[in-house]
Amino acid sequence: MTDPTWCEVTQGPDVLQGDLLRRCPVFLVGGTPAWPLAREANLSIHVKILDAVVMTQSCDLANDKVGDVLLAEVIAWQDVVKAESDKGNAYIRSKDFRRKLIEGNAPGLSLLAKHLADPPLDWSVVEFRRLATLPKAFLKDFAASAGPRLRLLSPYREHLAQAFARYFMRVGLPHDARDFEKEGDVKV
Repeated sequence: MTDPTWCEVTQGPDVLQGDLLRRCPVFLVGGTPAWPLAREANLSIHVKILDAVVMTQSCDLANDKVGDVLLAEVIAWQDVVKAESDKGNAYIRSKDFRRKLIEGNAPGLSLLAKHLADPPLDWSVVEFRRLATLPKAFLKDFAASAGPRLRLLSPYREHLAQAFARYFMRVGLPHDARDFEKEGDVKV
């Protein structure tokens, strides 16, 4: 049984960090445009419909400090497992991987709990490698028309933000320190 207090149901035009937006349209540039762009380049725009969660901080949204809102894609766990299994990734099905996901130790992913009441949500993951932005005014209009939606509550909202920050603050060092590990204990 999942804890029902990880989210609340909300609706209307106001969006906050941690709001889940089902079937949200995002706009992608089609093809691979060449650089430099011609002065009057014609680019194709594709609309992709996805489930998303608002990643922009609530204080920035409420105080009109941003014109665009950052979104991360939300994917049902069963769809993640199928896609990764199709690529030959058997580790995704392991209890060890699920444990890492629960602990927040799966870089690029954050777990969302199942919600059985309306609006329902299966076990899902937020995929930090799949980001989009939308103008705030557009997103508010979409949210107003979307009906009831889930909103993460504290501390789950902060846990999501922390997982996002950890993913982007990773640092790869330019040297290999494995020799330190091999050398073992210091003799005193």
